[in-house]
Amino acid sequence: MNTSKKLTTKQRVLFYLGIVTVSALVGGITGALGLGLGDKVLSFNFAIFMTFVYILTVMSILVTLWFMYQANHYQNCYEAMDEDADEDESYEIYRKTFKNLGFASTFYNVSVAFIFFSIDVGICDFHDRISNGLAFKITTYVVEAIFFILLFVLQVAIFKLTQKIRHYKLSAFPTIKEVKEFAYSYDEGELQANYEQAFLIVFNLNQYLPFVYAILCVLAIVSSLDVTSGLLVTTGIYIYINLANIRFVNKYFRK
Repeated sequence: MNTSKKLTTKQRVLFYLGIVTVSALVGGITGALGLGLGDKVLSFNFAIFMTFVYILTVMSILVTLWFMYQANHYQNCYEAMDEDADEDESYEIYRKTFKNLGFASTFYNVSVAFIFFSIDVGICDFHDRISNGLAFKITTYVVEAIFFILLFVLQVAIFKLTQKIRHYKLSAFPTIKEVKEFAYSYDEGELQANYEQAFLIVFNLNQYLPFVYAILCVLAIVSSLDVTSGLLVTTGIYIYINLANIRFVNKYFRK
């Protein structure tokens, strides 16, 4: 008996519309960046590419702030509830509080990734200008400077909010030991979910990193990019996530 789930007509229509939308976005971005193979060398408009990065960075920061606001709002509602309040309503507010806090932490880390990328590109551009004796204006790096400041502001804000909601004192720049102790303060269900997610992340990285090697090799062949640093970073991550299991094996199966 075939028990596989079939897509409804509405789901199929939405699926194909999604493909068309993604294709249109890819085509639009490709055209905007001026991607092409001139003389068999992949080229694109780097300035427009960085504009996309800046837009994504701002969007991720705004989403982070929105979820932080929502988490704080529901936490205030939860604290304002009477002891004889409806149990289901109390749990729903509790659930929304931690759900929004989790989303805020996730998008904060996404923002950090974009900010680090922007800052690194700015540093490389600054180095190139100095090396080539080109003139530059300090205002060129205003965006990176703002992102750098926001990085610390958001770091402090997200940890303050976490302290308020979880009732656990955690420094803005915690050590590994502090983070481990903080994780052990989770309830059993949440801690188990984190363990499962950590396992899936490592498992998926082991599955996807070989494709990164392939992509880097293709880029090296069709473009003038030097992918050596990318290969080194990918290899470093690949080795680390696997060697890290040695500590787990020694700790769990020790005498």
